[in-house]
Amino acid sequence: MHVDVMPGLCCLGWGEVMVEKSMSCGTAAWRVGLALSMFLGLTGCLGGGETGPNLSESPIFSAERATPREDLVRSKAVMGGAVTIAAPKGFCIDTSAHQDTEAGAFLPIGACAALTKNPADPKPGKPAFLTATVLPMPIQASALPDEPEARLREARGFVQSDAGRAALSRVGKSETVTLLDVKSASGVLYVRVRDTSDGLPPALSNTTWRAFLEVNGRLVTASATAFADQPLGPGKGYELLREFVARIRKANKRSNGAGGVKGWLGGLRN
Repeated sequence: MHVDVMPGLCCLGWGEVMVEKSMSCGTAAWRVGLALSMFLGLTGCLGGGETGPNLSESPIFSAERATPREDLVRSKAVMGGAVTIAAPKGFCIDTSAHQDTEAGAFLPIGACAALTKNPADPKPGKPAFLTATVLPMPIQASALPDEPEARLREARGFVQSDAGRAALSRVGKSETVTLLDVKSASGVLYVRVRDTSDGLPPALSNTTWRAFLEVNGRLVTASATAFADQPLGPGKGYELLREFVARIRKANKRSNGAGGVKGWLGGLRN
């Protein structure tokens, strides 16, 4: 099976995913490959480009821009209220650079004090750049095995493959991505990757933790990236991302509770 993600798709999924099947998708591994390619290909980047938000103009990265304190936002409902994204302690959503349409939503998140340029405002113990992307469940997603460990093995196998690493790349090239760690906890898949491709704001590290989960029938990816001059150790980054995921889940209590690898990877059974 050949999966081709059109250029410029990146975080928000503006555009279409073209899937050309040249062989049977009968095995679970290929079904996982299709679902993950669709999902990770839409969420691999941090925003920007021809169709995404211009993060260089965000107060998180621009010394010349500031968010008024009264405009600080800790949580925001997107996609018509279907999903609420809530930031961890000390973080606020940059509503000047977020995007929200029926096709998907992208929210950049930074320290509240970084947004206002006021050191007296809330900030985390260690600065980081967070993002959340929300997308509809792809109708092409197929079922995974029912056994949780089997599902994780399938997902782990895909992200370690050339196709999986290409899907995680900002430019769609597997050679730019090194998979550093894969974990699962409470039904969420966590992946730590290093991507050496272009397109990253220069202030950021090229190493990112990402979490993949289902919330209220939508696909959600959350990420945590350190700043280049203030690195986060692997444990700290993972801990921060788990806190972020917990905040999102708490803000969406009406979710059917699954929200796990099977939910987002195999939501639609054959």
